[in-house]
Amino acid sequence: MKIIRSLESIQNEFRSGSSLTLGNFDGIHVGHQTLLLRTVEKAKELGIPSVVVTYYPNPSVVLGKKPNFKYLSSEKEKEELIRGFGIDYLLVLEFTLELSKMSAEDFLENIMIKTLHAKHIVIGYNHFFGAERRGDFELLNSNKTKYGYAVELREAVLKKDSKISSSLIRGFLDKGEMEEAKNLLGRNYHITGTVVEGAKRGRTIGFPTANLHVPSDKLLPSVGVYACFVKFDGKDHKGMVNIGFNPTFDGLGLHVEVNIFDFDDNLYGKEIELEMVKKIREEQKFQGIEALKAQLTKDKETSLQILQF
Repeated sequence: MKIIRSLESIQNEFRSGSSLTLGNFDGIHVGHQTLLLRTVEKAKELGIPSVVVTYYPNPSVVLGKKPNFKYLSSEKEKEELIRGFGIDYLLVLEFTLELSKMSAEDFLENIMIKTLHAKHIVIGYNHFFGAERRGDFELLNSNKTKYGYAVELREAVLKKDSKISSSLIRGFLDKGEMEEAKNLLGRNYHITGTVVEGAKRGRTIGFPTANLHVPSDKLLPSVGVYACFVKFDGKDHKGMVNIGFNPTFDGLGLHVEVNIFDFDDNLYGKEIELEMVKKIREEQKFQGIEALKAQLTKDKETSLQILQF
C-alpha cells in the first residue's frame, strides 16, 4: 500500500481511474471494514486501484468541537489496519481550517474526480465532506452522470440492534468492557507505547513492570487491571497491565504498567503493543506490600486462565 500525504505528489497513478471510499476511519471497526472490503472488491472487478481517503487531525479537533479528542487508533495503527484489507493507496489529507471551507462540490471535482479520477465511490451512511457537511450520498448521486462514476451507500452495520460506531466503542472502553469493544472492532483493542524508566517498585516485589509512554491523544480504557497479550520484537507474550494512579504508593499521575509473565529483560526504549483482552478488577489501594503481592499473584492466575483461550 502506498501512502500519499500530499495531493501535489500524485502523478499518473490514477489515469485509469480508481475505486475509492472516504471517511475518518478511527478504529477501523466492523462498519468501516465493510467499506474497505467493498472498495477493494470493486477495484478488482474494474481493474483499477483501490483508494482510501482519510483525514488527520480529526476534523473535530481542528474545528474546536472536541479539542481533547482521543483516537481509537493512532495514524500508524490505522495505516497498518487499512493495509491489511488489501487497499492499494491511502491518501491522508491534512485537515486544516482552509480544507474545512472547501465546498463539497469543489472537493468532489478537484480531489475525487480531477486528482483521483474516481470511477466508483463507496460512502458510509454517516460520512459527510466539504463545508457545512454538505457532501453526502445525495450530492454524489446527483453528480454521477456529470462525472461518469458509480456511487453506492453503505448502511450501518448492526450489533444487538445498535449501530456500530466509534462513539459506541468509546463508551465500552470507558467502562472497561473489552469484550463488547472487541465485538465491534472485530479484534481486541490495542495500545502501543514506548517503554520508559519508572519507579522500579515492581521489581522489588517480584512483579517487574514495563512503564509505557502512550501518546496523550490515544484513548485508554478505564482505570483498572487487565489481562493482555504483549507483542515486541516480533514475539507474543502473556501479561497483565495496570492503568491507573498507583494509590498504594504516590497516587500521582496516570500510569500504564505491564507485567510480562516469565520475562525480565531490559526493554527501555522499545516500542511494545498491548492487546487488551479483559478487565480483571478495579484499581485499589492496599494496606501494605504483602497485601499487594498477594493480589498480584491472584491477578496473574486469573490472567493466565483468560489468556489460555
